[in-house]
Amino acid sequence: MVLGAFGIDGPAWLISDDWAMPALILMSVWKSFGFGVVFFLAGLQAIPQQLYEAARVDGASPWRTFRSVTLPLLTPSVFFTVVTSIIDSFQVFDQALVMTDGGPGSSTTTLVMYIYRTGFQNYEQGYAAAQSMVLFAFIVVITAAQFLVQRRLVHYDL
Repeated sequence: MVLGAFGIDGPAWLISDDWAMPALILMSVWKSFGFGVVFFLAGLQAIPQQLYEAARVDGASPWRTFRSVTLPLLTPSVFFTVVTSIIDSFQVFDQALVMTDGGPGSSTTTLVMYIYRTGFQNYEQGYAAAQSMVLFAFIVVITAAQFLVQRRLVHYDL
């Protein structure tokens, strides 16, 4: 509707094979945006003001203060937000079900939607349980890899 107000015909967001998944991704990012903002705000509030004062006394520029004080002390918040966002992205179900029901065609059928259809529409509960375990194992491997990487990127102490 916003594009239409400017006389631009927007893409067929939910009925095009090319635009349906980007529309779901955009909606999911918008849905979880507030979650990330709350954690970043909490991380910013946890940074001691004395560090900013010390940087100012030492003559650090605002960019240097951000790079040397703010960013390193925000890495735990960044790490937590990235881990939970990636786990959440593997478990997308309700957005795709409500907005497109997996269509057009099967372009927005997510893994969780496929598991749901296998178990509750095709009545193959055992196969759906096996698929769920594979999804769980995949999420565990991805999360473990993130925890290995975080050892050298995330700073928990001043």
